Amino acid sequence: MKIYMTYFIKWAIQLYSLPSIDSLMASELEEAKRDLLVAETASDYAESAVVYNRQRIERLTCEIERAQRFALKEANQIIDSRHEVKKND
Repeated sequence: MKIYMTYFIKWAIQLYSLPSIDSLMASELEEAKRDLLVAETASDYAESAVVYNRQRIERLTCEIERAQRFALKEANQIIDSRHEVKKND
């Protein structure tokens, strides 16, 4: 029982004593490493989002241009067919 009291007293003293400078620096270093990991993860995500959106813009731009060419071709065919009908009249 005396051993447990000794451990308890040491534990209670540690609760109210200031940590050493080395301990604080080590704790801050670990926090900085965690912050760096979070920032690098966010950077990786952002880079992937940039690539994704560039590819998406390229794909959509091509699709719009293709649709516009198709619509123009259809319009020209309609105009040409109307001219042919007028010639035959």
